[in-house]
Amino acid sequence: MAERQKLAIIGAGLMGRHHLAVALANPEIEVVGVADPVAASRAKVAGLGVPTFADHRELLDRTAPAGALVATPNAFHAPIAIDCIQRGIPTLVEKPLADTLPAARAVLAAQQQQDVPVLVGHHRRHNPLLQAARAHIAEGGLGRICAVSATWLRRKPDEYFNDAWKRDHASGGGVILINAVHDFDTLRMLCGDIEAICATTSNAVRGYDVEDTAAIVARFKSGTLATLTVSDTVVAPWCWEMTAREDPRFATVPENSYLLCGTQASLAIPTLERWSNLPNGGRDASFTRQRLYYVAADSMTLQMAHFLRVMRGEEPPAITAEDGLRTAAATLAVSESVKSGGWVDVDALAAL
Repeated sequence: MAERQKLAIIGAGLMGRHHLAVALANPEIEVVGVADPVAASRAKVAGLGVPTFADHRELLDRTAPAGALVATPNAFHAPIAIDCIQRGIPTLVEKPLADTLPAARAVLAAQQQQDVPVLVGHHRRHNPLLQAARAHIAEGGLGRICAVSATWLRRKPDEYFNDAWKRDHASGGGVILINAVHDFDTLRMLCGDIEAICATTSNAVRGYDVEDTAAIVARFKSGTLATLTVSDTVVAPWCWEMTAREDPRFATVPENSYLLCGTQASLAIPTLERWSNLPNGGRDASFTRQRLYYVAADSMTLQMAHFLRVMRGEEPPAITAEDGLRTAAATLAVSESVKSGGWVDVDALAAL
């Protein structure tokens, strides 16, 4: 077996503990410490035999890890990632890359200056289900994708918002930046780069500073048009977490969260049901339905295995800091569109 790689984890909240469990299950990784400024959060991992630190810089400087994983609240992603990069440490940054575009650009600039690998934690891209869908699309299985209908609809429990930052727009909270950012990245994975966004949001149900519902239109550089309907206040199962069987914490239903509609066929995801009525295609033509094949595997485990190879220098990051910036720009374009009342150019917003 190859030498175990030392990994530092920064953030001991829900996602940090999830990453910690995945890392501890990998025999090729040695978790050298977990940092979190909140004593109660550190206490939740102390019983696992992993050293804990209040200051992430002390963790990095004392342990000299081969890699660092940043899983803090959104507003801290960029400054902590830059601390890691400036120490020459390959870094996995949870999504979003940053909660503001200046911060995201700062991470990319630091990465390019130091030439240190940065992997952004859009873990869905590692899911064999989505990889099968992307391969089928790339092979022309749908023809040209013209329209996409996407949803992220479920009700978050009231106690979810006990963490004050989740209720605060300035701290990176809100259903768009916490949840829909995944959907923006998934749509970019399947349909290419997003050209422009037009959106409206509401906080009428919860009344917090952040939005709880949004209706979004995305125009892709390919000409594809997509709608994304988002709400964390509705009793509904039409979101990735409840349909993809990716996270055992969620009940699963045999429904879909994305419909990709093309000139040759259409594809429902995550059921991977492909519908077509070619060669005729007329109104009386009967449809055929087939299901794409894939072998299921845990995307977080696959992401960690990939990051291990990134730490060893065996392969480049699959989701780069530039990818993270592009997805963040598309996501943050929602709030910019709400302010302006119109379309927002994503490339101009990212200043790429």
